[in-house]
Amino acid sequence: MIHCPNCAAGLRFEIESQQMLCDHCGSRFDPAAIDDKVKDDAKKAEMFDSYVYVCPSCGAELMTTDETDAIGFCPFCGGASMLFDRVRQQWRPDYVIPFQITKEQCKEQYVKAAKRSFMTSKKYRDPALIEEFRGIYMPFWEYQAIQKGKYVLKGETKGAFSIDKYEVTGDIDLTLDGYAHDASMAFDDRISENITPYDISGHKPFAPGYLCGFYADIGDAEDAHYHTKGKDCMEEDTARLLSQDKSVTGGGKIKKIKVAPEDANIPTAITGAKRVLYPVWFMSYRNKNKITYAAVNGQTGKVSADFPASPLKIVIAILLLGAVLAGLSFFLPSVKANITLVITAILLAVGSGILYANYHAVVNPTTGLDQSEEAKRFEKHSALRALIVIAAVIIGVIAAIMDFAYNIWSYLLSFLLAGILFWLMILHIRFQVAIAKRRPPQFQKKGAEYDEK
Repeated sequence: MIHCPNCAAGLRFEIESQQMLCDHCGSRFDPAAIDDKVKDDAKKAEMFDSYVYVCPSCGAELMTTDETDAIGFCPFCGGASMLFDRVRQQWRPDYVIPFQITKEQCKEQYVKAAKRSFMTSKKYRDPALIEEFRGIYMPFWEYQAIQKGKYVLKGETKGAFSIDKYEVTGDIDLTLDGYAHDASMAFDDRISENITPYDISGHKPFAPGYLCGFYADIGDAEDAHYHTKGKDCMEEDTARLLSQDKSVTGGGKIKKIKVAPEDANIPTAITGAKRVLYPVWFMSYRNKNKITYAAVNGQTGKVSADFPASPLKIVIAILLLGAVLAGLSFFLPSVKANITLVITAILLAVGSGILYANYHAVVNPTTGLDQSEEAKRFEKHSALRALIVIAAVIIGVIAAIMDFAYNIWSYLLSFLLAGILFWLMILHIRFQVAIAKRRPPQFQKKGAEYDEK
């Protein structure tokens, strides 16, 4: 704990004022000014004291500067408790980006994201649940690099009957900075990538005062661990910029430049890495062996969250659809067969659009679920299904204009289109059930066990 110079009460970092606040006497102090007094001791200039807590279930470690603090449960695996380890000397990071988003603003951003996924269960918007957001500083490595030498890119131009391929070459001399990757093995890489980037202009020289009132993850990944990934990201970004330069593409003659690392040869060398703490509002929701995550960028408010659809809402949607089709087909004989086909085609188009929108709401902003086997099964033949939906709409338009000679064909087509929509719903349910059963990455570690208390 850092004490108030005026009354000796504990200080906390206030996001609104970006200063350390004493709740007892109301005084405010610049975190850097408080830290300068500590840095007068050369030995303490490179280290600072922290109180470390360890999760007995997954081994995650969090630190705090407050000796009176206590962490009720592990935010990474949902374990029932985190145990105090000891006071430990920590290496001082080079920089910190202080929290800019308050907890209330964090909750507002999360609720907005949850509402966009309308099939999500209401429990994920429960005020009691979202109150569990915790401010955690996550460790990141910020890489510096140079790109100097001759680059080679692959490009192509498609003609009416041919594809012309090119190798685009040139000289490059760039200095890069600010490419970041999280340095915590407990923090899922895909979550961290979804809430980045951070604005590095918000860098502040590290001072322990910024941690007052928050937690910080203890980084356990060496900077060399992500050199290859960092270089790939740098090469891809540079290739993308080059592909937009008309002097590189021959005045726009080459329409397509491939920017994937395997298609670009850009000489890149990592020259250094800085230790930086980035602010994250983090929440985990644990229900038996199911855990969902939510993370909000503490500087920009960008959200990455698991929003599994409610099985009940999906079942209700299926029953409502079935009731509508049954009513059209059997209980409303006065409705023409071609009108039934039109309505079914519209239901298929709208229903498939809703399912795909919900699928992407779950997959894209979350933890890389698009790489799961369940997601791949759902996306398999997606182009064919899209063509079927388009064909259904065309059939519906034609049916609205023409009256088929045989009503039976209209009914058969209606049932076929309804069957396709039911099939898509079943695929979506299987996907939702599968991701609900996935194990958190922490439990893949050897010896990690669930704590069901």
